Amino acid sequence: MKQLKTIVAFVAGLFAFTSVQAGEMTVSGSMQATYQSEVDDVSGNPLGLNTDLTFSGSVDTDFGTATMSLATDGTFLGESGADHTYSLATDMGTFTIGNSGDSANAVDDITPTAFEEANGSGSGTYSVDFGSGMDGSMSLKYGNSDLMGTGISVSYSYYPKLDGTTNNEKAASADANSAKKSAQSMNVGIPLSGVPVLGDSPLGGAKITLGYEKSDAMSAEFQPKEGGTVAVVLPVGPLSVGYQKKAYAAVATANGTKTFYKDDVYGIAYAINDDLALSWNVYQSAQHNNDGTNTEQETKSLNVAYTVGGLTIGFADAKTSNAAYTAASDDDTRTLSIKTAF
Repeated sequence: MKQLKTIVAFVAGLFAFTSVQAGEMTVSGSMQATYQSEVDDVSGNPLGLNTDLTFSGSVDTDFGTATMSLATDGTFLGESGADHTYSLATDMGTFTIGNSGDSANAVDDITPTAFEEANGSGSGTYSVDFGSGMDGSMSLKYGNSDLMGTGISVSYSYYPKLDGTTNNEKAASADANSAKKSAQSMNVGIPLSGVPVLGDSPLGGAKITLGYEKSDAMSAEFQPKEGGTVAVVLPVGPLSVGYQKKAYAAVATANGTKTFYKDDVYGIAYAINDDLALSWNVYQSAQHNNDGTNTEQETKSLNVAYTVGGLTIGFADAKTSNAAYTAASDDDTRTLSIKTAF
């Protein structure tokens, strides 16, 4: 009986010193149906469909607001492919643990577009890119959208092991994928609005974005995946123009297999009105191989987007030359999309 009283007193003490806060849970998402025509290949069944749901929750704590999110990413069986994040927003910035939202991948192509990136329209092959292969592994992340009141934003991600594995709670990956090493990435956004003289000119609306990534190779003598980017985007009324330069290397698994890329990305978008927008996007990617062969893959894409409430109708006509970095190989596509957000 005495032991029972002690336990009751202990539990009562916990509740006496614990503040319970009511949290909130929301669900948002989108559904996209597409019709894609492969101009230079057999289209087969051209219909596609994807449904994304995001479950978000938040609760206030003594340290800041804690938020969690689970994004299905089109996956509903088990948790395979799901994006998990758990964040704590404080006065010093936001701290996050999760398997999505990589700092480099977030700025892989930020040039203006009305509907779809040139290298994201299904035309051409861009499997290796700045920031690719980062999402899917557990990471620690820090972000601050306004560093010390300067308007400068920063984001940094660290991966103890870039193994593409989402660990369950109270678990570690142990010896699985032992050949995989650590990785890190970051980006910095610098608005010109705070720069003297420039801030009061039309250039004051421009923003410079810098990015960096590095994934260690399994052996010190092999080439890691490393890269950097710089982008400038300038909105002028309904017109927005942008240019981005990227240079990155693919992970080498043996000597003599080193490959690196230099990309130039251009985008110009024009909002005809609140509902209709047009854009022209160009993606040039030069592949440099260890044997001295160099091939440039280029994709040009015309985009149109029409929005009515939560419904967006998009169209992209994309043309790629030297597809998959193979000379005289074309890969042209036309994509019609209907997307609903809810």
